[in-house]
Amino acid sequence: MFHIVSVFVLQSVTIYNVWLLRVLNRAFSNEHSLLSFTTILLFLVFIVYAIYQSNSFEFDVASFNVDQISFNLHNQVHSIFGFKENNNRKPTSFPEIISEVADSSINQERQNELVFMLDRNGNILYANEKSLVEFQVEQSEILGMSIFSLYVDFGNENSDWYETIQTNNSSSNLIRIKNKEKEKWYYMSYRANLDTHGNLETIIVNGNDVSFLINSNLIKEFYSDKDQLTGLINQYGMFDQIRKFKDVNTGIAFFIQAMGFSQISNYYGHELADKLLNAIVNDLKETVSDNCLVVRYTESKFVVLCPNCMINQSTIDGYIEKLENFVTSSYEVENLNLQVDKRIGYAVYPEDTKSFEELVTLASIALKEAIVHNSYEITRFNAEMRENLRYNVEIANRLKDALDEEIIEVYFQKAVDCRSKEIFVIEELSRWYDEEMGFIPPNVFFRIANETNQLNRLERYMVNKTFDAFVQLRQKELYKDAKVTVNISPSTLLDTHFFDFFNETAEQYGIKSSDIFIEISESTFVNNTNLCLKHIDQYKAKGYLIALDDFGTEYSSLSILESVDFDIIKIDAHFVQNIEKFSNQEIIKMVRTITAKTNKEIVAEGVETKEQSEALENLGCQIQQGYYHHKPENLLLY
Repeated sequence: MFHIVSVFVLQSVTIYNVWLLRVLNRAFSNEHSLLSFTTILLFLVFIVYAIYQSNSFEFDVASFNVDQISFNLHNQVHSIFGFKENNNRKPTSFPEIISEVADSSINQERQNELVFMLDRNGNILYANEKSLVEFQVEQSEILGMSIFSLYVDFGNENSDWYETIQTNNSSSNLIRIKNKEKEKWYYMSYRANLDTHGNLETIIVNGNDVSFLINSNLIKEFYSDKDQLTGLINQYGMFDQIRKFKDVNTGIAFFIQAMGFSQISNYYGHELADKLLNAIVNDLKETVSDNCLVVRYTESKFVVLCPNCMINQSTIDGYIEKLENFVTSSYEVENLNLQVDKRIGYAVYPEDTKSFEELVTLASIALKEAIVHNSYEITRFNAEMRENLRYNVEIANRLKDALDEEIIEVYFQKAVDCRSKEIFVIEELSRWYDEEMGFIPPNVFFRIANETNQLNRLERYMVNKTFDAFVQLRQKELYKDAKVTVNISPSTLLDTHFFDFFNETAEQYGIKSSDIFIEISESTFVNNTNLCLKHIDQYKAKGYLIALDDFGTEYSSLSILESVDFDIIKIDAHFVQNIEKFSNQEIIKMVRTITAKTNKEIVAEGVETKEQSEALENLGCQIQQGYYHHKPENLLLY
């Protein structure tokens, strides 16, 4: 009730501002001016407080103010598309454009606004009537549905807005709602509501119809359709070009992402990153045909669109051959040689889709697939990828419930000392069986947790489950001297708040730090090694042990062994399962020599046969882990 009154007061002040000025004039003209001034000041403080309090109920009192939406569109459309303002126009022109076209009352605009309320994972908690009409759904169908899934159904694959809101607490994007009768564009603004700990709790979404801007020439007078930094056309310019294409019978679209670009920008600074970006753009323009349209889609994503090109296997192979060299190019920038890997997905028209406008969307789905599989191969879209996307969205929706209901279980796998036959360590593993979707592999749901901002919660959940189970297991004679290994992702390792949580949780369960291994993947050190080492030292200072996992498969730098204060190295299963190869034997010998000289231990993973186990023992690897010794299980059940 207070919030409704607050909004009423605000509107009253706006409507009767002339009356308020008269009151102020009279107030300061009499002998009680000081008292009057104090009263008015308190009244204004009350208004400010009302504004602050009403923010969290924005979806109840949402209204469309022409001047405000003009200002928002000016800034947000600029940030979405990277438009360059036309300096020949006066800065005040943009609100005038809106005012000329949007000739509706505030109440009418409120009725035409899309309003959603989402939970922290993007699941819909509330949708107003206008949203139901535009997306052609019933209230019963939409509640609990992921907004990502809803957007995908209408061809809006980009979810960058969700990544932005995690750090900025606000975000925006443009979405297209297209059906047989019409096409509309909505400017969607997203605002985060935080809980008392500062964590994302709900998201308020407001959408306003800006089709009159997108489909008119007025916006083009105010903005250029080119990216200011690179000179390429931007996302808006691309869609504008696609609408202009006539008699397109064939086409191919490549969607490209420069990997790790944000880390390079953070590490070396934006000025160098901008120069690197232009070097990538020049490389790309030299790689593709002059007949192709090259687009800067977002910060480090590009689109190459080739309409009416020859479509046969020979032509496609020609494009791919050129882009394969581009994928692994390195660039000389300010006396630095920077390696920038890329991932590329592509789609072909009319073979993969009957709609040329959908071509870029399908190429973006293929790109996501290439990123998921960390594949350097230039990946072509297929129908299965669309289903994979829906599958991932479904898992993201179910993951929150699985954590709420504590369905995800902790399993352990033993690493055994072959000399004494004693358990050296038990490694924590996650297992999730969903009643409808069946067994969901850990690498899948951890990846999706990372993509949907649930990784921190998932890893905290697993730490609690692991420590609780470990305390119970230590009461059994078999495990009284065993240590436990806890897996930590690269992003979690760098999270100072997680370190505090981890340490406090271990103390609450009464577990000594010397009984806990922090297992870190070797790929952690690909970016900013010094920062990684600093955080590892933080754990070491508290007495935790460090296990270096998957050694030899990803980063593969012996310098890491010199830098990291590790306690055990875990040789990747790839070497064990191919142990008959002389080169693999020599690598294992070398690592065994290094660990022996530093009084460290080596653990061989993926041991599946007696022959592998014996061969490893002959090479000095006495501590082994794998199905031959023990299959992962819920040890509390036995």
